[in-house]
Amino acid sequence: MSETGDSKKCILAVAAKLFAKFGLDKTSTREIAKESNANISLISYYFGGKEGLYKEVMRNFAEEMRASVSERIAASSKKTMTTELFRAEIESIVEMLIFFRMKYPEVLQIFAREKLMGLQHSKEIHEEVFYPLVKEFIRLFESAQKAKVVSPHINPALYFTVLTEGVAGFFAMKECPTSLSKECVSITGKSDELKKQITEIYTQGVLL
Repeated sequence: MSETGDSKKCILAVAAKLFAKFGLDKTSTREIAKESNANISLISYYFGGKEGLYKEVMRNFAEEMRASVSERIAASSKKTMTTELFRAEIESIVEMLIFFRMKYPEVLQIFAREKLMGLQHSKEIHEEVFYPLVKEFIRLFESAQKAKVVSPHINPALYFTVLTEGVAGFFAMKECPTSLSKECVSITGKSDELKKQITEIYTQGVLL
């Protein structure tokens, strides 16, 4: 990677950490430049200022997720829907959610704060990047309903929301030193077991 690319990547990484910890308003471009060993003028040059950098941190994450999900859904859309395929797709989505949660905890913290604040700076990213992915999932779910693989009474968007927020909630909970987090210690840090249990909950259910 070029020196320019290295500087930009370093600024993004440092910004993600500081924005997650302090929020947009309480993070200064001076501190970002200091920690990334970059000239403060580069923030304006590359990103148009602090808000542009904040949005770029989120957009980079969203674009990486889009590339990962789109490829998977495109491949599955060419197959005949079966119970096995639906389960495999849910497992793949759960695996992806866990992967991104573990790889980009700071960026996900930024998105969580954005949701609490009414998507002040990320609504455009949600509409342009995330919502089309949700629509792809809805089409997948509806195809499973038409194939009589899943219940026709479940709202696909609600299912998606509960699934993704459930994974997010688990990771938020495990970071808190509470009695509840201790109850999950057997699966904390074990991504394969976590994926297995979440997939089971959202496909097979909990009833015998």
